[in-house]
Amino acid sequence: MRRTRRGFVLLMVLVVLALAGSLLGVCARRTSDRALAAGLSARHLQRRWGVRSLQAACLGRAEEILSAPAADGRPAPPAPAAPAAVRRSITLGDAAFDLVIADEQAKANVNRIASLRDAGGLRSSLSALSAGRWVLQVLLRPVEQKTGEIRSPPLQYASLEQVFAAASPADLLGVPPDQEGPAARVTCWGNGKVHFRRAETAVLREMLADVLSEYQVHRLSVLRDEMPEAGLSEILGRLELDATRLAAVQERVTESSSCHSLWIVARGRTRDWYRLCVAQAGDAGNDAGFWTLAW
Repeated sequence: MRRTRRGFVLLMVLVVLALAGSLLGVCARRTSDRALAAGLSARHLQRRWGVRSLQAACLGRAEEILSAPAADGRPAPPAPAAPAAVRRSITLGDAAFDLVIADEQAKANVNRIASLRDAGGLRSSLSALSAGRWVLQVLLRPVEQKTGEIRSPPLQYASLEQVFAAASPADLLGVPPDQEGPAARVTCWGNGKVHFRRAETAVLREMLADVLSEYQVHRLSVLRDEMPEAGLSEILGRLELDATRLAAVQERVTESSSCHSLWIVARGRTRDWYRLCVAQAGDAGNDAGFWTLAW
């Protein structure tokens, strides 16, 4: 009997040890899961508030940032020579962000081109603007403009995803400095007028294709560089355009901007988060607007 009891006690001790080990394993796993969830929640909260803080700090000051001195301490260029886009990298706590602040009116406006040409002409224009910079299939998916909104030109395209097929945000933005996506030259927002000083010559060419000849576009590009302090009227006067062409050009170009954008790329350990914010001031032909796209 004594041997039987000793064997039973030993068996019970082993069972208790096995249960205790299992419980410890469950507790350890739950603690690890909770710690991981807490870490993920903390990073998510930091990323979310970082994005909100950067949006609040940068988008409303986009024009000021574009005209600010260069990061290397060089003085700010004259206002007409301010860049069309500025890229910055910033770290908030443990979160890293890449920013792109841009003048949307320094780009070719898809809605303006669509109002002037048919779908084939728009595709040709987008192909000309690519010029080897990106390889994305053009797939036009226009939508009807919302009733009650004042938009000139009509807002048939409210996102570059309606223009390019299977385009990820990384494809649209590009990876500088070796690669630029279509977001550097093409926009869906703004009043349709292009900032003649900030726009690339290729953008001016597409926006003025049926108004000015190739030589006149070249002259416009040269004059703006040679006369950085001259106003738009003075430079257009040098082109010696007739009244009809002059009026048409003035309808498509401007020397100020009322639409700016901010790309925020939050860099993560396993993936990146993209957010695009666009703010447009209201004018006689357009209601004020604000657009946010997130990936």
